[in-house]
Amino acid sequence: MTRKPKAGFLTLCAPVHVHLRDELDRPFPVFGQAEMCARSLEKIGIDLVLFKNKRMVDGNVKSLQVENFNDDVIVDSKEKMIKATAQMIEAGIDCLILFFPTWMWTSHYTQSLIKLNLPIVLWSGSVMTGCQNVGLWGMHGTLDEIGIDHKLVYGMPDDKKVLADILVHTKAAMVKNVLSKSKIGLFGSKCMDMIPGLINDAEWLSKFGIESEHLDQYYLIIEAEKATKEEIENAYNEIKNSVSELPPLNEEMEKQVRMYVAHKKLVKEHNIDFDGVKCVFELSDNYCSPCVGQCMLQTQGFVTACCGEPKGALTMYIMRIMSDAPIFQADVEAVDINKKIVRMVSCGSAPITIGDTSKSGKFLEKPPLEGEAGGICLDIEAKPGKVTFARISKIKDKYVMHISKGEVFKDIYDERKETGWPSMPYAAIKLDGDPEKFIQNLRSQYMHLCYDDLVNELIEACKLLGIEPIIS
Repeated sequence: MTRKPKAGFLTLCAPVHVHLRDELDRPFPVFGQAEMCARSLEKIGIDLVLFKNKRMVDGNVKSLQVENFNDDVIVDSKEKMIKATAQMIEAGIDCLILFFPTWMWTSHYTQSLIKLNLPIVLWSGSVMTGCQNVGLWGMHGTLDEIGIDHKLVYGMPDDKKVLADILVHTKAAMVKNVLSKSKIGLFGSKCMDMIPGLINDAEWLSKFGIESEHLDQYYLIIEAEKATKEEIENAYNEIKNSVSELPPLNEEMEKQVRMYVAHKKLVKEHNIDFDGVKCVFELSDNYCSPCVGQCMLQTQGFVTACCGEPKGALTMYIMRIMSDAPIFQADVEAVDINKKIVRMVSCGSAPITIGDTSKSGKFLEKPPLEGEAGGICLDIEAKPGKVTFARISKIKDKYVMHISKGEVFKDIYDERKETGWPSMPYAAIKLDGDPEKFIQNLRSQYMHLCYDDLVNELIEACKLLGIEPIIS
């Protein structure tokens, strides 16, 4: 589940300016403004780490320049920057925000910023008070000169656009940080010759920092058969309380419940952060499809992809880091170009939370689509609401992310019947963008949607991850 983005906040200043007063006998640097900026960031949901865990100004802040400030937390020397950097690393921040109340000596900070190796935001206000912007321009040029990527923002602490830009960037930085500590579990290998879903483990480790844990599907069966009577009964009742209809606990349903118990247990035992399960045809022919367990895990916020599909799993995991909203993976069955409508159907799994009520879903016996062992399918139609589409793909050696926006609506006529499989998870979405471009940028049968507006966050995350965003 999501957490707040965590950012370090440091106020930089040249040592000769810390206690300097201007010709009007005012404190020169805008330390009051620095404190206002920090408090504004906390109000919009950023978890700030302050140097020495101490505020720049205590109590009320009435002006940009203040008489009383805590000078020990102003980073005005190389030694302080080294200590501040060590604190930020220990705190596990996602990015570092540097505020400039006036000029500073850039050589006090550059080596520490190189060592920190995290996304950086440079910020000062859009007024002349304290001559604050000369520090911003100076550091901006310095970091460009030595090749340190960073984001420059310019505006006052009550500027909604500036705050939104910083929030988007810190969320993207959070994605990069979380990915670098994550592990994908892959139960099985290539599914149905889906080349667009394949990954290179070493490449993912070097590019995103993601470890891969490969586990055979048979491991799921072994653990499923170990499930106790009590575990089965408890899990069955949990599933039953989540939907309006569920088959009795017969032999087929029991296998589904056992698979859910096993899947959940292995995720925990192997410290897996997100995964994919190859069902066809080893599981679906010889035991059961894993759809019920995947539905339940998805409903609980865990990302698990159909068909062991890692690029889709990664796309959804990035969405999950950013948002707690329901995420749906499904085939794009058709795009009505004239009406700008996308219709998506899943072969069996979806989070129950895509339904418009807590009991919208029904688990039904699965039609014999793929696999001889039989299975159970979630019958559900996605609730109305604005959504963001996304999908990571590769074009030769280049990673791209297809991003679109739309709105799910209730179909007057249930178009699932046209597929021949009317009991599967389904969504109809009115596209905001160009349907022709949407079609041209589909590089897999799968697309992934989240009930949240994540377009700006995804674009910013792509910049930090070295992925080219493609908007349609």
